[in-house]
Amino acid sequence: MTHLIGVKLTSNDSSAAFAEGTVYTASNGKKYKYVKVLNETATVAGAAGDVVGYLGSPGATENNTVVTDNSDAATKPVGAGVLQVTVAGATGTAEYVWVLVQGPFTATQNLAGTPADGDALYLSTTDLTLTVAAAVDDPVCAYAIDDSADKCMAAFAH
Repeated sequence: MTHLIGVKLTSNDSSAAFAEGTVYTASNGKKYKYVKVLNETATVAGAAGDVVGYLGSPGATENNTVVTDNSDAATKPVGAGVLQVTVAGATGTAEYVWVLVQGPFTATQNLAGTPADGDALYLSTTDLTLTVAAAVDDPVCAYAIDDSADKCMAAFAH
């Protein structure tokens, strides 16, 4: 098992401090992934607790690139994780951050689609927002624990 030194989950780096795609397991069991936030179409700021998606058409070196602007994600956005820090989300400007990929969290945006506790969730086409999964091909990435308080369990592919 590799131990990472210098992990600051709330850091926002202008250049990569770790290899993109690095996964870190905290002492509380939560897992985090180090990613590059890079919007291509529009500036969309994000806050801690917002959900980001993978870039919809990644190049060969962009498998760990995420977006806050879901118009840059796939038609059905694939959730990448939960921001731990505020990002500017400026078009064409890279920011390197940790996102939560496994463990409990409280979503900043209200859960859409009227989910019940225990329902599967996926990243909506609305920026930064989870919605209830209804179709068999919805890319599930979290589960509602307490819908009334927007508490969820992260289950992002990483």
